[in-house]
Amino acid sequence: MTITLKGREIPLLYTTYEMKTIQEEIAPIGRALKLILGRNPDDDEDMSHYGSAEHIESAAKMIRILGNAGLEEAGEAPDLTDKWVMRAIRPTELAEIINACFDAMNEGMKSEIPEKEETGPVDVTLEEMKKKETRDG
Repeated sequence: MTITLKGREIPLLYTTYEMKTIQEEIAPIGRALKLILGRNPDDDEDMSHYGSAEHIESAAKMIRILGNAGLEEAGEAPDLTDKWVMRAIRPTELAEIINACFDAMNEGMKSEIPEKEETGPVDVTLEEMKKKETRDG
């Protein structure tokens, strides 16, 4: 998942580290998501916070956190700042970029450990030998 800000392609990455950072810099994750969406954290039906300073600041922090993680993972300098992010986004683009961040978060929540399919009988000795070869390299 990537976004483009001021002509710059920015990959987005969400892992447990970014989850922790969002909670430290914005709010506990449930509340943070409401703030990022511009909802009143105490009333899901109240959208009066959309476009507020708190909404924009929360969204910019999330974009910076996920963007810097993606840049760092891609071997680039994680040099995004909240100010740069806010200056790079036109107000009409904000919802689209927030949606891209949520897509990245959803992707990050997926399991990367494939299910192991067992078909037929398993040779326990052979499996142990394979594990030993993998460990010993």
